[in-house]
Order: sequence, then C-alpha cells, then structure tokens
Amino acid sequence: MNGVNLNYMLEGSGETVVFVHGLSDNILYWEFLASNLRHDYQVLRVDLRGHGQTDLGEDEISIGTYVDDLYNLLCELGIDRFALVGFSMGGAIALDFAVRYPQMVSSLVLMSCFYKADSHLKNVFNQLRDALEISFEDYYDLILPMVVCPAFIEENRSEIVLLKEAASQSANTQAYIQAIDACLGFDIEEKLSDIDISTLILAGKYDDMTRLDSQEELQGKIKNSRLIVFDDVRHNLLIGKNNEIILDILKKEFK
Repeated sequence: MNGVNLNYMLEGSGETVVFVHGLSDNILYWEFLASNLRHDYQVLRVDLRGHGQTDLGEDEISIGTYVDDLYNLLCELGIDRFALVGFSMGGAIALDFAVRYPQMVSSLVLMSCFYKADSHLKNVFNQLRDALEISFEDYYDLILPMVVCPAFIEENRSEIVLLKEAASQSANTQAYIQAIDACLGFDIEEKLSDIDISTLILAGKYDDMTRLDSQEELQGKIKNSRLIVFDDVRHNLLIGKNNEIILDILKKEFK
C-alpha cells in the first residue's frame, strides 16, 4: 500500500481525542466540538482519503485502508493513547481501529455507527452510489432528508442551498463512490465481542440510515458499552442544541 499524506488539524494540549468524520464530510464537521475541547485536550481531526484536502491516492479502498492511514499518522505524530470518536463511516473506522489496536484506544465514542452493511444499509448505500454516478447534487438531495429532519430543512433552506453549492465545488465523487464500496464490504460483527474498551454509542431515534435497532444490537454486542438515544434527530446528531449536549457528554466521558 502506497499511502497518502492525510490533511489534519492538531490543536490544544493534554490527553488526546481523535475525531473521524463520515462519508463526504471533512474535518470541518467537528469544528464545534474541537473548538470547545481544545482548551482541555489535544484534539486531532483528519480528512480521510479523497475527502477534504486529502488526496484519494491509487490504493484499493476499504475500511481497513482508512484505519491504516490513521494508524500511520498517529505513529508519525507520536500519539500512542487517545479517545477515539467516529461518526457514521468514521464510526466503522473507529470500530475496526479499536479491534486492531485496542492498546491505543482509551475510550470509544460511536455516533450513528454501523458494524456491517445489513440489507437495509446496503439498499441505502446503493441508492447513494447510484446518485453519485449522476452527480454530487443528486447525491446531496438524496442524502439530506436521510440525515436531518424535515423541520430542520424547512427552517434552514437558504443555508442548505449555500452548503450544497460549496460542497459541490470540492466534492470528489469518485472517492465517495469508493468509500461507499468500502462500507458495503465492511462486516466486523464477529469481532465485536473482542472489544473491551469503554464504549459510548450515540444514536438518533429517527435515523433512516443506521437505524436505532441496529444501534441497540451494536450495544448488545460490545461489553462495557452504553447507548444514548437522541429523540429529535435522524443520522446527523450534531444539530442545534445537541451540539452542547454532546459536548457535555464527551467531557464527562473523557474524564
């Protein structure tokens, strides 16, 4: 594997917290949490391959590829112990990392995560893949109502239009297609019982992608894990007042 140079942001000092974003996101997804945690912790955010300012490279992409990239970066930075937070596809990466390098992970936080692509999630991913084959705009229009509630869309239409335009300018649709293929091939179910790390699972009650029943199953398969359900959101948990709530939860989790 040739590897790539990951774009990353390292801020603050103290115990380290590592954030891993989801499909078609980048390090900016974590801006609120990072900006509030960096006063008490060393915070590392990374752009995954083909996302943000990180090149896609020429390797075949799997969840394991993202794990290898993250591990190599952490070694370069001399970080050997940290709390690991992953959202959606980033949660899958965090799970795989925790299985492969348990000695490095002090605690694990999984937001809207999945441990395998079940039949429902495969259908979702294939729809998203088909949309990306047409255009990023089609993909954006399809995924938006899956990740946020209708009320949020209605209340923020002008901002959403601007975000869509900005995202389309930098989107690497080929990278996102390869990321979806990596997710479709991911299945770590048989290894979940090996995880013996304090694990917090955060889920949206109305998540249309990684549904609540799958989050409950994940919690049941990882010993020493807890599940917190947010009543007013879908897949994207970092919405409105939940930003502050999740910040407080993380501060307590990392103590």
